[in-house]
Amino acid sequence: MDGMREIATAYYERASEEEKESAEEFFRKLDVNGDGRVSLLELKRSVGSWLSNENMFKQLDENGDGTLDFYEVLAVYYMVNKVNLLVCSGCWGLLVGPYFSCLLCLGKSPDTFDLCCTCYRRGTVAHEHSSEYLLDHHSLLSVLRNRSKEAEKSQGKKEMEELREIARAHYRAGSPEVQALAYEFFKTMDTNGDGRVDLSEFLTFMRQQGYSQMRSPYFFNELDHDGNGALDFSEVMTLYYIIKSGRPFCDGCANFIPGIFFSCVECFKNPQRSFNLCRDCYRSTKCNHNHDGRIQFLDNYTLLEAKRDEDLAQTAGVNSNEVI
Repeated sequence: MDGMREIATAYYERASEEEKESAEEFFRKLDVNGDGRVSLLELKRSVGSWLSNENMFKQLDENGDGTLDFYEVLAVYYMVNKVNLLVCSGCWGLLVGPYFSCLLCLGKSPDTFDLCCTCYRRGTVAHEHSSEYLLDHHSLLSVLRNRSKEAEKSQGKKEMEELREIARAHYRAGSPEVQALAYEFFKTMDTNGDGRVDLSEFLTFMRQQGYSQMRSPYFFNELDHDGNGALDFSEVMTLYYIIKSGRPFCDGCANFIPGIFFSCVECFKNPQRSFNLCRDCYRSTKCNHNHDGRIQFLDNYTLLEAKRDEDLAQTAGVNSNEVI
């Protein structure tokens, strides 16, 4: 319960004035007689039985004086309004402190398998999965965070592969003249004529051509699909397509965006300068980009559709007659 109290107090101290008022109003409703403290009887009148039994009240009553002051009630407010408290699958007690959860059960159904520390230590609660999959909630959070990172990497690889397929299709469908220009582009990069473009040749070419955003080992590795340290003709064709199609780099993190991106509508109206964000930077809201306080971003699919649909263009603030 100590950890729950600390979390509740931290939330309150960082809360907005409106949120603080909500917590204070919650306390006033519990404090029926207005003496500035909440008794067990007052608690029972206002919250569910799962929070107002004597055992829980004793855990909430940090100083043991038989009543709850405002900061002790904050833990109740947090449990009622901020979290869905779990119940131990062994003793059926509320899990208000550290606990263990089955990794395999998580997300598979509404019912998870969770144990308090006491039931976990006893090892007497039967479960369909091995105990090796029971992780404490700190370890579980770390596993889920790593899973999320791996999912994002997998999504990025998938989008890059789709981009390679598009580039190959464009090359194959191109006229002999277009294919000749693409091959000339490759030969210009391959300065030693060995049929491959290494990192040094790549960086030199990018510097000479003024492609500052692309002049990085990170972007080279993105293009190097087979990871052999050099770009073959097919991999360079992906680069050629990226340049010719104007695929963007994120103006937040500076990384290449192979898939969905978000564009500033105001900047989009200016053919000389666009402002684009990858999904992560757009979600983070850390990028401070606005036009006299106006902020409006559209994803690339909606932006394209707005060029064809006048009603959507009007709603989005994009002139459908403007040249991209």
